[in-house]
Amino acid sequence: MSIPVMQQGKAQAASVWTVYKEAQKLEARGKYNEAIAQYKQIAPVFVKDKDYGNAAQMYRRIGDCYKGLKHYDEAVANWDLEAEYSGKAKQTQVSIAAKRKANLLRSSAKLYVEQPAGQGTTYGGTKFVPANGALIGAYAELDKAVNDPKKGKYFTEQFPVLTGKKHAAYLLYFNYGSDPALLAKHLERAKASGTALQIGVQPIKGLDQVKDDAYLRGLAKAIGESEAPVFLRFANEMNGGWVKWHGDPKKYIEKFRLVAKVFREEAQDNVAMVWAPGANPTYTIESYYPGDAYVDWVGVSLYTIFDPSLDPLEQGEDRSSHLDKFDHIYQTYAARKPVFISEGGVSYMYPEKRQDKTKWAVYKLREFYSSLPMVYPKVKGVFWFDSNGDSTARIKYYMLSANEQLLKAYKESVAHPFYLGSIGEKAPVSYKPVNNSTIQAGKLKLSGYVKTWAPTLSKVSYQIGGRTVGTASAPPWTAEIDFRAYKGKKLEIAVQAYDNSGKLVTTQKVNVKLQ
Repeated sequence: MSIPVMQQGKAQAASVWTVYKEAQKLEARGKYNEAIAQYKQIAPVFVKDKDYGNAAQMYRRIGDCYKGLKHYDEAVANWDLEAEYSGKAKQTQVSIAAKRKANLLRSSAKLYVEQPAGQGTTYGGTKFVPANGALIGAYAELDKAVNDPKKGKYFTEQFPVLTGKKHAAYLLYFNYGSDPALLAKHLERAKASGTALQIGVQPIKGLDQVKDDAYLRGLAKAIGESEAPVFLRFANEMNGGWVKWHGDPKKYIEKFRLVAKVFREEAQDNVAMVWAPGANPTYTIESYYPGDAYVDWVGVSLYTIFDPSLDPLEQGEDRSSHLDKFDHIYQTYAARKPVFISEGGVSYMYPEKRQDKTKWAVYKLREFYSSLPMVYPKVKGVFWFDSNGDSTARIKYYMLSANEQLLKAYKESVAHPFYLGSIGEKAPVSYKPVNNSTIQAGKLKLSGYVKTWAPTLSKVSYQIGGRTVGTASAPPWTAEIDFRAYKGKKLEIAVQAYDNSGKLVTTQKVNVKLQ
């Protein structure tokens, strides 16, 4: 068919839409290759005319056709174009949805080699920051297995017993306006046990109740006089519509700055100010940032609950990465502020169906804790939300003591030397990126953050010149490989990933130079 798409005016418009309708018919009949060819003829016309909304629609169709052919890499590439052009058309939500869809099927492999930790960074001596490694913490107040004051059980003592490792800090919630005396025992125990507290101060009656008055100064003095290390997290998750302090960024910034000023005057020696949005929605986060002068640490709430509703393949799977949800905060703030996961977890139940998803949750937990030190080396803390709560319509299932397999995975994960049990410690290990880099030609521990459209993987193998040189069966896919024979050479490492049925789902190529 000869299509005069390069003609101008009405003839071109009629021609373009004729081709579009024909492509739709082909797509509906499952003739995806023919449909793709038609869509590809007209997509550039819309781009040239700066009709970005229709250009985005064409690339969405092309991506959907590739999905029908199970050519997922090509689908991802075209959904990326959909995201780009819908963004140019000011269709923000369409762009976000397209990028999310693409990311859920995107295949990639980032490789790293273990090395001794370097000097690291404490961000100019910001309070409590480890030069290398991440402080581990938890919210455990509602877990009866570790906290039951009537029976003399306190989480500062019992959570380390449960998890096999001392934790550096614990999260508490505190409603603004409540009696500061409610914190006294917690502060006392924290100091006695050598742990810090992250105090989540929540203005549940709204931001107008926050003033520079006797109450706020009394709260700051009480915390300051305790001498316990405190992360003061004021009004978190402000970027989401589920909290009363959402909706007025200007007022939020004003109140955060006020609280920071008072605490620096009354509790300057033992309090670090924490600003902590939710991981989503990302597009509202920056408008609430109070400014570098008022924020010591940047935190984020990071949760993953099984949700198949967004599965691009419509197969009832959750293909999301818990780790990737940290990317926006890290990329935006880690260069200038210590960043951490101020609360978070992976739920072991699909709440709407009450279906057990322990195996999936264990995989996601292990992948997260094992990959975090490699992918986001400047992360300075991780708090697990150890609770099964019912604060919203979706019941949450994160409690470690309630799930033996999840607890086992957590214990083994935080045993990694990158995770620190006390303020003042420093991790002895770090990781060097391998992709397009130069590494020493020795016996090395090679690890990887490997993603693909399969929600979980069972095996990753490494090949050089068609020969398998290493295999691993769990994240972070660590294999000891002898690179000495390749000194002075440039290599292409083939990273092969297999799904739970043992089927090869992707091969990614990584270039590296040996010296």
